[in-house]
Amino acid sequence: MKTDSKTLSEILKLHAEYVKEVEFSGIKPLSMEIYKTNSNNFVRWIQDEFNPGSKLRRSL
Repeated sequence: MKTDSKTLSEILKLHAEYVKEVEFSGIKPLSMEIYKTNSNNFVRWIQDEFNPGSKLRRSL
């Protein structure tokens, strides 16, 4: 984990609110998925469950 559990809890709460705002923003579906995927990857990175580019490095 890249942060303490209290901060992580707040980040998860705020991320859920962010996703709701994105879903109701009226942007195009593809844009919505990009916003949600990228923010989800950031949260996963904070939880030490995601390494940027790791999927690309495995396939090379």
